[in-house]
Amino acid sequence: MPSKTLKLRRRTQARRHAGTQAPLVVTIDGPAGAGKSTVAKLLAKALGVAYLDTGATYRALAFAVLQEHPEVLADEARLALMARYLPLRLETGRASSLRVFLNGVEITRAIRSQEISEAAAQVSQYPAVRAAMVAHQRALAGGRGVVVEGRDTGSVVFPDAPYKFFLDADLAVRAQRRQRELLELYREPTPLAQIRQELHFRDLVDQSRPVGRLIKPRGALVIDTTHLTAQHVVRRMLQRIGRARLS
Repeated sequence: MPSKTLKLRRRTQARRHAGTQAPLVVTIDGPAGAGKSTVAKLLAKALGVAYLDTGATYRALAFAVLQEHPEVLADEARLALMARYLPLRLETGRASSLRVFLNGVEITRAIRSQEISEAAAQVSQYPAVRAAMVAHQRALAGGRGVVVEGRDTGSVVFPDAPYKFFLDADLAVRAQRRQRELLELYREPTPLAQIRQELHFRDLVDQSRPVGRLIKPRGALVIDTTHLTAQHVVRRMLQRIGRARLS
């Protein structure tokens, strides 16, 4: 485990980085259930930078569409127009948690429903929508230090990020993690077989999209999280970032 002195040095370096070089940007990609969100929040806290979940931006768009114009779900041009002018705001809360606001109203919990998940997967398949949302995501990063997680953050959103990671895990383990997450959200158990099937289908969709496909970004460090705790993964990331920046 890193010493307190080493941790302090890393935090100091992160702060100095903003004043002397381009802001520190770290991307974390991977399939659902690989541990991206947990790891990204912990890493952002350790580095003293912001946290951005790109998936939340697509969920926010899906929420807006279902609330205001559900008839445009299959209309790429109108969806892209809505995406371009989406009144979205993200805030980093306690423990690097993310708060999502639409038109000034918090929708953090509302966008985690299964209905929103399915709608987000649908709207995110359109190239024009993804182009508009990538512009949003870069703007939300705001030229500051940030840990960004999603499916295409290191390949499309921030292709020049100096530190890229790709997390993966066995499908069975990912399904178990997702089951625990859903139980915490909805207090009702979801059959493991159902979750596993949904994850497998989502993988196929994410890997076959014409734009923003789920791939291992060039230069990314691949970490198999199947048998690792989130803390272990973060330590490996900090070691990678620390070595690169001190060399």
